[in-house]
Amino acid sequence: MSTRTDEAWEYFGRNDPYFGVLTQDRFSATNLNEDAKAEFFATGAAYVRSILTVVREEFDPAYQPGRALDFGCGVGRLALPLARVCGSVLGVDISESMLAEAAINAKEQNVENVTFVKGDDSLSRVSGTFDFIHSFIVFQHIPPQRGTAIFQRLVNLLNQDGIGVLHVTYSFARSRPSWRKVMDAVKQSLPFAVGIQNVIKGNSFREPVMQMNEYDINELLRILQEADCHDVHLRFSETSVQGHPFYGVSLCFRKRALDVRKHA
Repeated sequence: MSTRTDEAWEYFGRNDPYFGVLTQDRFSATNLNEDAKAEFFATGAAYVRSILTVVREEFDPAYQPGRALDFGCGVGRLALPLARVCGSVLGVDISESMLAEAAINAKEQNVENVTFVKGDDSLSRVSGTFDFIHSFIVFQHIPPQRGTAIFQRLVNLLNQDGIGVLHVTYSFARSRPSWRKVMDAVKQSLPFAVGIQNVIKGNSFREPVMQMNEYDINELLRILQEADCHDVHLRFSETSVQGHPFYGVSLCFRKRALDVRKHA
């Protein structure tokens, strides 16, 4: 990975890693304290409980993940609680600073069955296969051409009968005004414009824009079907960035072939 989005996440990893993961003021570097940090990880534990409940309701009441992969793990908000219910967890992230902070958090929380590796578009440092593959509020920050290829790679790493839960943003909310879409496009293509806006807000000129991207759900479903992930369930979400809603969906799927050629 070598585009500006990767540089942006390393910037956030160095300067404001917890806010980069959850853009709420109480998790910013200027406000973060031990109580806020505990709350940050409590949100991760609650999410892991909720998503495993979904998996057990939709696929297997007795499901217990063995080897898991958390793509876009950041500082370990989800990877660490996942490790408490999995045999082992591999956390993958593009930011070396995020990974360093995640390793510190794992040590502080006495989580020993988690490892972290730096990601790239081919996931070249990831080896073996997995029973559970997961990603949440990550793909939305990756340009879709690259992200779709990573999505394909993750699906290919899933064991037979394994479970995947991969979240993407698929549409901007209709209430989002056209001028805002134009401004966001300008900011993504003209870094200098971002710098000027940062200065106006009192931030560093070099602070990068946090991209939000839409994915083609049809393309992702095609990938799942061709990989024999025929048991698929959708869970909608709504992500708000700077007060603007973005519609998302978690694709929950099991790698199990069904006879999809049946006719009514």
